[in-house]
Amino acid sequence: MKRLFGLLQCVLMTACASTDNLQLGNGKGASYSVSGKSYTQIWRAATVAMGTDMRIVESHMPSGVIKSRVVNGTPGKVVGFFIQPTDEQAARYTITIVSQKPLQTDFVDRDGEPSVWEDFQQALLR
Repeated sequence: MKRLFGLLQCVLMTACASTDNLQLGNGKGASYSVSGKSYTQIWRAATVAMGTDMRIVESHMPSGVIKSRVVNGTPGKVVGFFIQPTDEQAARYTITIVSQKPLQTDFVDRDGEPSVWEDFQQALLR
């Protein structure tokens, strides 16, 4: 029933945002640095953060990519979490978080997700 309702909301809004549009190299999103943690620790915290109020729809640890669809919040919104590099013991990692909602405009809407970063930081402390 929830899926049917979500699908209906997307149809009514004319277009859902697609996780395919969430890319690292398009200059969008917010980037952060993390050091003093292993890639596995970062990946686990990212998975927790991307599962908070969202449903993970793509997860590929070797490439450092997790993409989710928002469940609680803006209908049809999608979020991407990108980790670079994917080496287990790198000195520093760059985290880029990109989001997109249906009918998003570049002039008004932000394309980063501060709440995902906050959830990630909390999960990294555990």
